[in-house]
Amino acid sequence: MKPRSFLALFVPLILFSALSSAAFAEAKAYDLIQYAGKVGGIAIAFDYADGYIQASEVRVTEGGKTTRFRLDDSGEMHFVPEKRAGSDNKLILKLGIDDAPPAKIEGSYISGGKMTAFVMVRK
Repeated sequence: MKPRSFLALFVPLILFSALSSAAFAEAKAYDLIQYAGKVGGIAIAFDYADGYIQASEVRVTEGGKTTRFRLDDSGEMHFVPEKRAGSDNKLILKLGIDDAPPAKIEGSYISGGKMTAFVMVRK
């Protein structure tokens, strides 16, 4: 096989492969909107999965330690720690489950019986 005929066969094969994989790519089911806020040495980051709220996640960094929070089963925007069973820590957002993503979100972080109000802004 001559180099030129090999190239004539190879290039269309590569183009077909690239185009067919792009055509069958799965559409994303939700948009991820990121928020961040800080209050009194506590940093709060919220990944809001608009369109699939169960994929939303909150991360709280306090004293150099980060804790991940997941949505609880209340039907509200209440988040509990992923791994610390029995912990009284929780995070409550003033946002409805079906609300469109706002520019800022207010909430409360409860840890050790102490409630701290905070505001996060969209990144």
